[in-house]
Amino acid sequence: MNDDFFDIAELVSKYLMGDLTVTEQVYLDEWLSLAEENQEWFRLVTSDEFVVRKRQELKLIDVQAGWRALSRKRARERKRYLWIDFLRYACIFILVVSPVIYFFMQHTRECLDINAMRVEIQPGTPKAMLHMADGTIVDLATRSRDTLKELDGTLIGLHGESIVYKNTGMAENIDTVGKADLYNELVVPHGGEFVLTLSDGTLVCLNAGSKLRFPVRFNGDTRHVELEGEGYFQVVRNEKMPFVVRASGMDVAVLGTEFNISSYPENAEVQATLIKGAVKVINLKDENSFVLKPGEQAVLDKQNGKMTVAEVDVSYAIAWKEGCLRFRDRPLKEIMDFIARWYDVDVVYEDEEVKDYLFGCNFDRHETIELLLGFFERTGTVHFRIKGRKIVVSK
Repeated sequence: MNDDFFDIAELVSKYLMGDLTVTEQVYLDEWLSLAEENQEWFRLVTSDEFVVRKRQELKLIDVQAGWRALSRKRARERKRYLWIDFLRYACIFILVVSPVIYFFMQHTRECLDINAMRVEIQPGTPKAMLHMADGTIVDLATRSRDTLKELDGTLIGLHGESIVYKNTGMAENIDTVGKADLYNELVVPHGGEFVLTLSDGTLVCLNAGSKLRFPVRFNGDTRHVELEGEGYFQVVRNEKMPFVVRASGMDVAVLGTEFNISSYPENAEVQATLIKGAVKVINLKDENSFVLKPGEQAVLDKQNGKMTVAEVDVSYAIAWKEGCLRFRDRPLKEIMDFIARWYDVDVVYEDEEVKDYLFGCNFDRHETIELLLGFFERTGTVHFRIKGRKIVVSK
């Protein structure tokens, strides 16, 4: 072993402990710049994988036995040069190995604390709460197979991952229906998704963190529902009764078609994307409207109230419905908002500027959250730490 190795080992030990002086940091940086091999070695010995492995190895080390062996050797070997070597290596052990052991032991305690608090983060599953007209709240995750009955006699079939409103014809309670329509609300929490079939046969897929308010039966001259969050609609055609979705300052009116609406409160925009057919989007602030063609998306800026229309790749808008996490050149915050809703976690940013970093990805959204975050980390621009159900993002 040459002296340079021990010098660098000591600097790395101090680096791990956070005790490097400015001068020492400069020396270490210069050494790292000399060769790619130096950088690879440094990345190896400071990586989390190396720390975990060394922690396991340290558990097997009997330090006291090692010192006793050295002492016996010293007693047997009386020659002066061996004594000097012993002192040299003992000093190296104290100055270099001991701080590393201390670091690993501290890291062990931190890991034990983290593991004690660690919560296994799973992707979303079908779950929702149904708020009925009489105030009853039904947890659909616990009543996967059942039939409910509304005040007007409408039957609601529970089918595991979906519910179906069955229009049985005339209402049983004419007085109730005559006075006011009965409304239900389906609430999908973070970490959930659900499918709903309305009484007219329209299919609605709701993404995590969404809610839909709708009449149990459609009466009058329009079929009107209210969305917060994200929903994919397959509307049954009825030219005499247009279907209207209200979503945060925007109305989407259709006769029968397929489209996606994203209208989360925390997002700066409301997006309506047409897949098939035709829809009319109305800006409720200025009453301006646009008729979309398939492949077009209307975007309403919540701050300035302006609406724009452009052609888009619709596969990105409906990727969530296909079980994918798919973005192209989108700010990290937008992607992390999606991840927070789907995996039911909180996201904290140590460096605000990373929110605007642009990323693209195409993942199965049922993968582990560690795999998803690892993909972004490999770009070398962001770092993630998981603490319980909180994700800390930094540069």
